[in-house]
Amino acid sequence: MGIDQNSEVDVFDLLPDALVLEVFNRVEDVKSLSACSVLCKRFGDLVAQTQNVSLEITRRKTLQEEVSKGWHMNKSKGLIARFVLKPLHALVHRMVSRKSKTCCDDEDDDMFRLPNDLLKNFKEIRSLSVKLPGHDGDISSENGSGALLKWKAEFGKQLDSCVILGATGFQKRDETETLKSEAPAASNLTNKQLKKRVVWTISCLIASSARHHMLKQIISWNHRTIRDVKISDGSKQGTIQMTEKQVVELRKEMDKVVGLERTKVPAVTIKMWYVPVLELPESGGVMKGATLAVIRPTTVPVEKEDDVTLATGAFGEDFTAEAVRKLVHTNKSYTLEMNSF
Repeated sequence: MGIDQNSEVDVFDLLPDALVLEVFNRVEDVKSLSACSVLCKRFGDLVAQTQNVSLEITRRKTLQEEVSKGWHMNKSKGLIARFVLKPLHALVHRMVSRKSKTCCDDEDDDMFRLPNDLLKNFKEIRSLSVKLPGHDGDISSENGSGALLKWKAEFGKQLDSCVILGATGFQKRDETETLKSEAPAASNLTNKQLKKRVVWTISCLIASSARHHMLKQIISWNHRTIRDVKISDGSKQGTIQMTEKQVVELRKEMDKVVGLERTKVPAVTIKMWYVPVLELPESGGVMKGATLAVIRPTTVPVEKEDDVTLATGAFGEDFTAEAVRKLVHTNKSYTLEMNSF
């Protein structure tokens, strides 16, 4: 049966709900789905049933940044800029800084919207992906700093495992002459180098536990249908991932406890590999101070092969995967233990 082109029937209305819902599940993006939900009541009802959801949290600009940007755009190079705009700019800067400290109890909460605010209209989420805003101070090959720090953690009710890959320098092969021309570095970690890597480890564990606590908040906000989760960041530095089994374990633990407690890092055992200069012929690069750490709770007995398998499967990028493969096959490794915090 044909459709009269002059009729006011919307062809999209003829699609069954199951097909429209499949489209929404492939869209995933929360902002796009939220925009669709206000188009009509039918879309609003179907969007609420979407099972695959991806949320990117963007960082809000502070009032101080907006004011600073406005002054820089309009700043003159003459006497007016020197004797009028600069003093006035400094005065406004001090006033805004003082106001932000006195008016906001928690400055970070005002920097971006919490996930619960953006997910409140989704009632049947099963697969959730959250991307947090990156920060200028993050150590990542993405920000051009030359250093590298990447991690991936898995959680149930607490930390199950964490893999960290770090380097004090990372360069492409055509830029590595400075690395090769240096005197041969010692193959053993010095105390100073070891302390730096302990700081890396602690910072990654704190970041991962903070994201795990965020997930607790999301689940407690009536999102009990979630089965798998991935929380990453804009700097591509760290990721926590949870399977359906791990989410169920967390949910059972939450049912036993009244209120949301901070996710504590358990006592852990750290196995670490270190190579002063690691060449990556397949990726065409060189890592200086290349370090790989595999972290597990001390109470969990594991074999050497388990650590190697966990490490090699942690990262999907070409140069990181190659670096991990070469590091785990080095003869020497370090074992450290860290108390709960």
